[in-house]
Amino acid sequence: MGKTALLNKLRSSIEGFFQYIAGFISRAGVTPNQLTSTSLIIAIVGYLLVVVYKNPLILVAAILVSGFIDVVDGALARLKSMATKRGAFLDSIIDRLCEVIYSLSLIEIGFEPRLVLAYTGLSLMVSYGRARGESLGVSMSGVGLMERAERLIGLVVTLVVFIFNNTSAQIALLVLTTLTGITVLERFMHAWRLLGSNS
Repeated sequence: MGKTALLNKLRSSIEGFFQYIAGFISRAGVTPNQLTSTSLIIAIVGYLLVVVYKNPLILVAAILVSGFIDVVDGALARLKSMATKRGAFLDSIIDRLCEVIYSLSLIEIGFEPRLVLAYTGLSLMVSYGRARGESLGVSMSGVGLMERAERLIGLVVTLVVFIFNNTSAQIALLVLTTLTGITVLERFMHAWRLLGSNS
C-alpha cells in the first residue's frame, strides 16, 4: 500500500503558513507559473556558483529554496484558482530539469560521476513511472518510498555528510540511489499488477 508523501504531510501541518505566503505573493502580482520558473533560475544560479566555489552548502541552499517554492506555487495556484493542466505540465518539466542540474552540481562538488548518473537515471524513472502509469489510468500517488520530496531531503542529508567526510557521503549517495531504485521497482510492480487486472 502506498504511503502519504512527506511533502504532503508538511503541507498539511503548516498549510496556514504557506497560504499566508501565497497571499502575500499574490498581492505582488506574481503568477504560479512565474514562481515555478523561479525554481529553475535558482537551480541554474546555484549550479554556476557551485562551479566557481565547489561549496556543498550552495547546493543545499538551492535545494531548500526550490522545495519551498514548490510548496508555495501550489498554494498560490489554489488561492488564485489558477491550477491548470498547463501549469502542472510546466511544474513537472521544471522539477525534472532542476533534478538534472542538482546532479551536475553533485559532480562539480566531487561525487563519483557514475554514481551520480545512476542516481539521476533512477530518479527520473521514478517520475516517469508515475507519469506513464497515471496516463494509463493507474493512480501512483504515494507509491514507493523515495518520492521527490524524500529524494531532495536525501540529497540535503548527503551534502551535509559530505561537509564532514567525502567517503561517507559517497556511501550516503549510494544508499539514496539504492532506495530510489527500489522505488522504481515498487512503482513498476504496482502498475503491472493493476494493469494486469484491468486487461
